[in-house]
Amino acid sequence: MTTTAIIMMVLFLLVIWGGLALSIVHFVRHPDDITEETGARPAARH
Repeated sequence: MTTTAIIMMVLFLLVIWGGLALSIVHFVRHPDDITEETGARPAARH
């Protein structure tokens, strides 16, 4: 493998895995809340 190929491989691996890591962090900080979309309310406890 040439030096250029190795540099591009490392760069694109960082882009792919970095995007995955950022999306996981975003999802943990802002979890999906389906009650806004459906208008459903959580079940009341008696």
